Amino acid sequence: MEIHIGKKIKSVFYESRLSATEFALQINKSRTVVYDIFRRSTIDTGLLLQIGKVLDYDFFMLYVESKKSKGEVEKYLAKIAELEKENKLLERLNTLLEEKRKKK
Repeated sequence: MEIHIGKKIKSVFYESRLSATEFALQINKSRTVVYDIFRRSTIDTGLLLQIGKVLDYDFFMLYVESKKSKGEVEKYLAKIAELEKENKLLERLNTLLEEKRKKK
């Protein structure tokens, strides 16, 4: 899952009820830069830390959760592959048993 950090910052910003001017002042940027940040899919970690402090939100946890989710997905995909192999083996075994039964 890819994170569009600007969209998440925008969402948290609107929940904070800060004005764009107040927010811009607190992160030492202009209002224009604030709106540019909302469009960014990536951001400098120092700026993200500063934004997180102002908005009282840990944006870095998004990446930790995303990595966990990716690990979970990979684990399930491996399990699916294992079950598919087992299923093919069982299908082959059934075929052999049917052939043996027909010969009797």
